Amino acid sequence: MKDKFLRDSIYVVETNIDDMSPVIYETVFEKLYSAGALEVFLTPVQMKKVRPGILLTALIPKNKLKKIAEIIFRETTSFGIRYYEAKRLKLLRKIGENKGEWGKIRVNKGYIGKELVKISPEYNDCREIASKNIPLKNII
Repeated sequence: MKDKFLRDSIYVVETNIDDMSPVIYETVFEKLYSAGALEVFLTPVQMKKVRPGILLTALIPKNKLKKIAEIIFRETTSFGIRYYEAKRLKLLRKIGENKGEWGKIRVNKGYIGKELVKISPEYNDCREIASKNIPLKNII
């Protein structure tokens, strides 16, 4: 029987940071996404000596490890990173288009096998329409 899900593997790259100004993270995110990171996020953590810290995590294609590591080392106060492989199950994704009262909006459609189980509007399309003084929540 054919699998209903797509499968792949990525690297999870992470580092704990407790000595960096929070204003730096915006630039770090921009550079990581520009270098090919799939997701980047911050998680509050408790570090040694009861210091509050941040766990910076990036989900990346395996072929981007060296570039992502270099960005983290250059742009943050980190002296070390951890990385490990993570396997993923994914929905088959197709991009479509919906027409509504505000115009065309691209949508992501997710399938389990041939069954459509999710439709999600493309955020940037919704945001562009919202810039015309329409509440974003109404468009979504």
